[in-house]
Amino acid sequence: MATATARALGGLLHDLTDDELLTLTASDNRPSLKKYLAERMKLMWHLVSYDRSVGLVALIHRAVGSGNIRNVNTNITPEHFSLNGTGIRSVKCRVEAYLDGETSEEAARRFTAAGYSLGNTADLTGFLHDHPDQVAKWSWVLAISEDSRWAGSDGGVCVPYASVCGANRRFCLYALRDRLNSSYGVLLLSE
Repeated sequence: MATATARALGGLLHDLTDDELLTLTASDNRPSLKKYLAERMKLMWHLVSYDRSVGLVALIHRAVGSGNIRNVNTNITPEHFSLNGTGIRSVKCRVEAYLDGETSEEAARRFTAAGYSLGNTADLTGFLHDHPDQVAKWSWVLAISEDSRWAGSDGGVCVPYASVCGANRRFCLYALRDRLNSSYGVLLLSE
Protein backbone atom coordinates (compact mmCIF):
# COMPACT_ATOMS: atom_id res chain seq x y z
CA MET A 1 0.00 0.00 0.00
CA ALA A 2 2.75 2.49 0.92
CA THR A 3 4.59 1.76 -2.32
CA ALA A 4 1.46 2.31 -4.40
CA THR A 5 0.72 5.55 -2.53
CA ALA A 6 4.25 6.83 -3.04
CA ARG A 7 4.14 5.93 -6.74
CA ALA A 8 0.90 7.88 -7.06
CA LEU A 9 2.58 11.08 -5.88
CA GLY A 10 3.02 12.33 -9.42
CA GLY A 11 6.35 10.62 -10.05
CA LEU A 12 8.14 12.50 -7.27
CA LEU A 13 9.68 9.28 -6.01
CA HIS A 14 10.12 7.52 -9.35
CA ASP A 15 13.86 7.03 -8.97
CA LEU A 16 13.61 4.99 -5.74
CA THR A 17 13.42 1.19 -5.47
CA ASP A 18 10.46 -0.49 -3.82
CA ASP A 19 12.55 -1.24 -0.71
CA GLU A 20 13.67 2.40 -0.51
CA LEU A 21 10.05 3.52 -0.85
CA LEU A 22 8.93 1.17 1.95
CA THR A 23 11.67 2.51 4.21
CA LEU A 24 10.87 6.12 3.37
CA THR A 25 7.14 5.66 3.97
CA ALA A 26 7.53 3.78 7.26
CA SER A 27 5.76 5.54 10.12
CA ASP A 28 9.00 6.54 11.85
CA ASN A 29 10.18 8.24 8.63
CA ARG A 30 7.02 10.28 7.98
CA PRO A 31 8.57 13.62 9.04
CA SER A 32 11.45 13.04 6.59
CA LEU A 33 9.02 12.08 3.84
CA LYS A 34 6.90 15.18 4.42
CA LYS A 35 9.98 17.40 4.33
CA TYR A 36 11.24 15.71 1.14
CA LEU A 37 7.87 16.08 -0.59
CA ALA A 38 7.50 19.71 0.48
CA GLU A 39 10.90 20.53 -1.00
CA ARG A 40 10.11 18.70 -4.25
CA MET A 41 6.71 20.41 -4.52
CA LYS A 42 8.40 23.82 -4.41
CA LEU A 43 10.06 22.90 -7.68
CA MET A 44 6.83 21.93 -9.44
CA TRP A 45 5.85 24.87 -11.62
CA HIS A 46 3.79 24.50 -14.81
CA LEU A 47 4.41 26.65 -17.87
CA VAL A 48 1.33 28.47 -19.15
CA SER A 49 1.14 30.51 -22.36
CA TYR A 50 -1.81 32.41 -23.78
CA ASP A 51 -2.45 35.18 -26.28
CA ARG A 52 -4.05 38.24 -24.65
CA SER A 53 -4.84 39.77 -28.04
CA VAL A 54 -7.79 37.38 -28.52
CA GLY A 55 -9.62 38.88 -25.53
CA LEU A 56 -10.84 37.56 -22.21
CA VAL A 57 -14.06 35.91 -23.40
CA ALA A 58 -12.22 33.98 -26.14
CA LEU A 59 -9.58 32.87 -23.62
CA ILE A 60 -12.29 31.59 -21.27
CA HIS A 61 -14.15 29.78 -24.06
CA ARG A 62 -10.88 28.20 -25.21
CA ALA A 63 -10.15 27.07 -21.65
CA VAL A 64 -13.53 25.47 -20.93
CA GLY A 65 -14.13 24.11 -24.44
CA SER A 66 -17.16 24.51 -26.67
CA GLY A 67 -19.23 21.94 -24.74
CA ASN A 68 -18.90 23.88 -21.48
CA ILE A 69 -19.74 27.47 -22.50
CA ARG A 70 -22.90 27.23 -20.35
CA ASN A 71 -20.59 26.68 -17.34
CA VAL A 72 -19.12 30.19 -17.59
CA ASN A 73 -20.41 32.98 -15.38
CA THR A 74 -21.65 35.76 -17.67
CA ASN A 75 -20.34 38.45 -15.31
CA ILE A 76 -16.75 37.54 -16.20
CA THR A 77 -16.36 40.13 -18.94
CA PRO A 78 -13.64 42.53 -20.11
CA GLU A 79 -15.61 45.35 -18.46
CA HIS A 80 -15.27 43.68 -15.05
CA PHE A 81 -11.90 41.93 -15.47
CA SER A 82 -9.34 43.74 -17.61
CA LEU A 83 -6.45 42.10 -19.44
CA ASN A 84 -3.14 43.82 -18.77
CA GLY A 85 -0.73 43.98 -21.69
CA THR A 86 -0.98 42.59 -25.19
CA GLY A 87 0.40 39.64 -27.08
CA ILE A 88 1.55 36.33 -25.74
CA ARG A 89 2.16 35.93 -22.01
CA SER A 90 4.11 32.99 -20.65
CA VAL A 91 4.29 32.36 -16.91
CA LYS A 92 5.07 29.50 -14.59
CA CYS A 93 2.14 28.62 -12.35
CA ARG A 94 1.34 26.33 -9.50
CA VAL A 95 -1.49 25.87 -7.04
CA GLU A 96 -1.20 26.10 -3.27
CA ALA A 97 -3.90 25.16 -0.77
CA TYR A 98 -6.04 27.47 1.28
CA LEU A 99 -5.82 26.98 5.01
CA ASP A 100 -8.99 25.52 6.50
CA GLY A 101 -11.40 28.37 7.23
CA GLU A 102 -9.35 30.94 5.30
CA THR A 103 -10.91 33.60 3.06
CA SER A 104 -9.43 34.65 -0.27
CA GLU A 105 -8.51 38.01 1.29
CA GLU A 106 -6.56 36.24 4.02
CA ALA A 107 -4.92 33.86 1.53
CA ALA A 108 -3.84 36.79 -0.65
CA ARG A 109 -2.18 38.47 2.33
CA ARG A 110 -0.51 35.23 3.39
CA PHE A 111 0.92 34.42 -0.05
CA THR A 112 2.06 37.96 -0.87
CA ALA A 113 3.75 38.21 2.56
CA ALA A 114 5.59 34.97 1.69
CA GLY A 115 6.83 36.60 -1.54
CA TYR A 116 4.51 34.96 -4.06
CA SER A 117 2.80 36.66 -7.01
CA LEU A 118 -0.91 35.91 -7.33
CA GLY A 119 -2.39 34.67 -10.59
CA ASN A 120 -5.03 36.76 -12.35
CA THR A 121 -8.12 35.89 -14.37
CA ALA A 122 -6.27 35.51 -17.68
CA ASP A 123 -3.54 33.40 -16.03
CA LEU A 124 -6.29 31.14 -14.70
CA THR A 125 -7.75 30.68 -18.21
CA GLY A 126 -4.30 29.66 -19.47
CA PHE A 127 -3.76 27.28 -16.55
CA LEU A 128 -7.17 25.66 -17.07
CA HIS A 129 -6.49 25.24 -20.80
CA ASP A 130 -2.90 23.99 -20.52
CA HIS A 131 -3.15 21.97 -17.29
CA PRO A 132 -6.72 20.73 -16.68
CA ASP A 133 -5.26 17.71 -14.88
CA GLN A 134 -3.76 20.05 -12.26
CA VAL A 135 -7.05 21.94 -11.85
CA ALA A 136 -8.90 18.61 -11.45
CA LYS A 137 -6.85 17.85 -8.32
CA TRP A 138 -8.68 20.66 -6.48
CA SER A 139 -12.33 21.43 -5.75
CA TRP A 140 -11.65 24.82 -7.36
CA VAL A 141 -8.60 26.87 -8.29
CA LEU A 142 -9.08 30.59 -7.67
CA ALA A 143 -7.40 33.71 -9.12
CA ILE A 144 -7.25 36.21 -6.26
CA SER A 145 -4.96 38.99 -7.50
CA GLU A 146 -6.15 42.59 -7.05
CA ASP A 147 -7.04 42.87 -10.76
CA SER A 148 -9.19 39.74 -10.51
CA ARG A 149 -11.70 41.19 -8.08
CA TRP A 150 -15.11 42.46 -9.09
CA ALA A 151 -17.72 44.18 -6.95
CA GLY A 152 -21.15 42.94 -7.95
CA SER A 153 -24.35 44.95 -7.78
CA ASP A 154 -24.97 43.65 -4.25
CA GLY A 155 -21.64 45.14 -3.10
CA GLY A 156 -19.99 41.76 -2.57
CA VAL A 157 -16.54 41.29 -4.10
CA CYS A 158 -16.03 38.16 -6.20
CA VAL A 159 -13.03 36.40 -7.73
CA PRO A 160 -12.97 33.86 -10.58
CA TYR A 161 -12.45 30.15 -10.09
CA ALA A 162 -11.92 27.21 -12.43
CA SER A 163 -12.90 23.61 -11.83
CA VAL A 164 -12.68 20.34 -13.74
CA CYS A 165 -14.77 17.25 -13.13
CA GLY A 166 -14.37 14.73 -15.92
CA ALA A 167 -15.35 16.44 -19.16
CA ASN A 168 -17.05 19.30 -17.30
CA ARG A 169 -15.11 22.52 -16.92
CA ARG A 170 -16.38 25.58 -15.08
CA PHE A 171 -15.23 29.19 -14.93
CA CYS A 172 -17.31 31.03 -12.35
CA LEU A 173 -17.21 33.57 -9.51
CA TYR A 174 -16.96 33.14 -5.76
CA ALA A 175 -17.22 35.61 -2.89
CA LEU A 176 -13.86 36.97 -1.75
CA ARG A 177 -14.82 36.93 1.94
CA ASP A 178 -16.33 33.44 2.12
CA ARG A 179 -14.29 30.80 3.92
CA LEU A 180 -12.74 27.84 2.11
CA ASN A 181 -10.77 24.75 3.12
CA SER A 182 -7.63 22.98 1.97
CA SER A 183 -9.38 21.22 -0.93
CA TYR A 184 -9.41 24.63 -2.68
CA GLY A 185 -6.32 26.18 -4.26
CA VAL A 186 -4.84 29.58 -5.11
CA LEU A 187 -3.08 30.12 -8.44
CA LEU A 188 0.46 31.41 -7.86
CA LEU A 189 3.02 32.68 -10.37
CA SER A 190 6.78 32.56 -10.74
CA GLU A 191 7.52 35.50 -13.04
